[in-house]
Amino acid sequence: MIRLSFPGFSGTPAELREALRRGRLSPRALPVLQIVEEALAQVPEGLKERSELLPILAELLVLKLSPERALTPKEEGEEAPLVQALLDLSDTVAFLEGRLRKRARLLPVAPPPVPKPALRLPPRVLAEAARPFRRAVLHLSPEGFGLKEAWERLKAFLKGRVAFHRLPLRGWAEQVVGFAALLEAHRLGQVRLQQDVPFGPLWVEAGEALEEKRLA
Repeated sequence: MIRLSFPGFSGTPAELREALRRGRLSPRALPVLQIVEEALAQVPEGLKERSELLPILAELLVLKLSPERALTPKEEGEEAPLVQALLDLSDTVAFLEGRLRKRARLLPVAPPPVPKPALRLPPRVLAEAARPFRRAVLHLSPEGFGLKEAWERLKAFLKGRVAFHRLPLRGWAEQVVGFAALLEAHRLGQVRLQQDVPFGPLWVEAGEALEEKRLA
């Protein structure tokens, strides 16, 4: 905290303001040069270059060179510029010192390790790794159920608007073939496919001119 001492006064900037307000001290009795030099001397070296303090320090230096301006308020009832600058300086120094003390108690933490680059495998290795999945997941058992058979089975159930999951398709394999058959029928204008919301039920509706056309 900034403390000032000159003939007739010793205390903080806040106490100086109170003494001036109560008339215990005359503004004309303030030794401006001495007060500014005392205040600047009490700013810790580590804070003098901080951006928060630079405007206040610059203001005090200007007031040091202009004693008349330092003691003349701009408006009646306002603080003298010198007193206001001293109050701002004292408050800012106290705040910055408190913040530095808090930071001094923080322990530095090592930065997180840099992630390792993703493993890049040659295409041949990827193809070999995917082969078992292709056989297990994508292979459809040979049961003679193709687009033609799927369409023949589905036509009888396309009465009005029907949800896809209600159609007579057993298992994942038949559902894939049945969906492909419906896509082809949609392309030919024989059915309409509609999904009201993303990821919602898929609705199948027979077209107005449903033809007895067999899919190739």
